[in-house]
Amino acid sequence: MSEFGWKYLTRSDRDAILQGIREGRAVGGPYHAEIHPADRCNIECFFCSTAAIRGTDEIPTSRFEELLDELKTAGTRSIRLSGGGEPLFHRQIKPVLAAIARSGIPIENLTTNAVILGDEIASLLVDCCDQVTVSLNTIDPESWSSMMQSPPKNYERVLENVRRLDRLRKARRSATPGITIQFLVWKENYRDIPRMYDLATSLGADAILFNGLSSLPPEKRMSETEKKEMLVLYEQLIRQDEYRRIASIESYETDISPQLAEIHDRLGRERAARSAISRLWRLATRRDFTIREKIAHNLRIRRIREIQRGTEGLDDACIIGWHSLLIRPSGEVAPCCILQHRRLGNVYQQSLAEVWNGEPYEQFRAELRRIMDEGTAWQHDPDSDRTVDGKCGIGGECPIRSFYYRPDVEFFKAMAGETTSQKAEVRARQKAEGRRQK
Repeated sequence: MSEFGWKYLTRSDRDAILQGIREGRAVGGPYHAEIHPADRCNIECFFCSTAAIRGTDEIPTSRFEELLDELKTAGTRSIRLSGGGEPLFHRQIKPVLAAIARSGIPIENLTTNAVILGDEIASLLVDCCDQVTVSLNTIDPESWSSMMQSPPKNYERVLENVRRLDRLRKARRSATPGITIQFLVWKENYRDIPRMYDLATSLGADAILFNGLSSLPPEKRMSETEKKEMLVLYEQLIRQDEYRRIASIESYETDISPQLAEIHDRLGRERAARSAISRLWRLATRRDFTIREKIAHNLRIRRIREIQRGTEGLDDACIIGWHSLLIRPSGEVAPCCILQHRRLGNVYQQSLAEVWNGEPYEQFRAELRRIMDEGTAWQHDPDSDRTVDGKCGIGGECPIRSFYYRPDVEFFKAMAGETTSQKAEVRARQKAEGRRQK
């Protein structure tokens, strides 16, 4: 699961982002870049959200190497490889990965279907990649073939490629790349949720994502009865895993966050009702996790609670315009994967710096700034908002907005202070204008 390379930012980088937000311009950066090496894909998922804007382009190796130089000059701390297509399907992916390794810019995340994640690519990734997210999506060759529109034999190939990557990193005594397995849960496979968990565990997964499909036709959407059945299965897994390997549970088909919150509250009350000795005994006697995993889990839970307490009640505004950008195989630059149909420049016609500091990006930052200033009262204005849309508002539907910087409580509070101060200035200005009009 990509965290947009936030951990690589220095204190001065974070201060520069805050200064840029305050002044409405870019101060340094981009500090992170999502790059789509290729639009081409080796499978044809029926649910693909980018098929409509996908072409047959791929970033030429020579331009890719130039971009790495420009990113390094700009102070970019990390990159993510993803795509409208399969990032590993670039014709020169091995030289590209080797160039990234030479650049010293880490790949913080690679998202792949893993069909062509062979020995050489796996070896290169151990050298330069923090995390590989494998979109496995389902549980057996038949359902995988139906979802991905690819021969069933490729499913077994994916499993072996993941196992090989796990063996290779262990042989090199490397903790990276971490392996995340993603499943897309929907009407046809939700009853397999327990088997999905078991499969990911058997593959050596460090983390498991349960996501959903969006924009499904009515006949492919889950009924209320099916949703309730799915949530029962999720509760069973949460009881078992306690978020040791499960990194996320989402459903883009419907909002299940209230039901998940109820599950968490219920399990929390049950845990609190047990004595300290009972909790310690249960922790010590479980055999499905190592002592190291148990200790890491408890530290992680403590940290999550600290983050929740530290950011409670604060606005979670989008700051992507000061932090990151997305480069598509056509050369077009977009703000992020959610808004990748918005064009802010083209790195085949401009340098990276010209795009990042150009007028379209300045306009985009002004739109984000208006969202911060108006807070929950903000509404999308199609006449003036060229880049943002309704999802971008505070509390909107965007799944990215603040998740990657929220754990940085000090920054989160500082940014909230900036926006609160600006809101006060806006209110004072509006009040003064109102008096003048009277």
